Amino acid sequence: MSSFTQTDLGGTETERPREPLSRTVDWLVAGVLLVVGAAFVAGGAFASALADRAQIATWVADGRLTSTEMTDAELIDATFALLWGGGIGVAVTGGLVVVGAVAFLALQSRARRRFDATGELAVSTTSTAILGALVTVGAAFVPFSPVLGGGVAGYLRSSTTTSAVRTGALAGVLATVPVLVVYAAITWSLLGTATGLTGLVALVFGLTLVVLVAYMTALSALGAYVGDRIVADRTTA
Repeated sequence: MSSFTQTDLGGTETERPREPLSRTVDWLVAGVLLVVGAAFVAGGAFASALADRAQIATWVADGRLTSTEMTDAELIDATFALLWGGGIGVAVTGGLVVVGAVAFLALQSRARRRFDATGELAVSTTSTAILGALVTVGAAFVPFSPVLGGGVAGYLRSSTTTSAVRTGALAGVLATVPVLVVYAAITWSLLGTATGLTGLVALVFGLTLVVLVAYMTALSALGAYVGDRIVADRTTA
């Protein structure tokens, strides 16, 4: 059986025995990520398909889309940018989740083969953080999903509490990449318009992103700490 080290209450290093996740868990995690990724791709494609200026102009003329701050032309441009850019961003995010699910299975299979051959459980901080980020994105519909993603990362990377929390925090930062993709796609779409809203939207997006990174990093680190404590309790029971 492989083991990681942890610092006990006396300040000395003790061994924490670990084994790879079961194949059932590997396939379950990958399956959920594949389904969520496919749903993102489908949803993004649907949103992009709705990005038709003539149709949006009809919605504005009918009063189904209104704004007290924008002219009709600006409203049409902004709605088009949100639908087209947002749809592209969400679809790309879904593709990244699908790729991540496949990569997770490959990495877990390689780690299991190494464990079977040498008894050594090799856990990569980066790959574990990526998995935690994917879980956060896949569970985006769940309140405080970064806690779940960080918990997974901390559980899998539980050698010491510090390494687990660091990995969880990295997972939180990586989980903001899809948001960056969506924001970039929307802003790029707005750049193609003649309205004066592009700079304002970009500024709002930038400030929102700073807050989001701090929020996701903190919650993911908290989840990682909980995941590490679960491992510690199981190995000392």
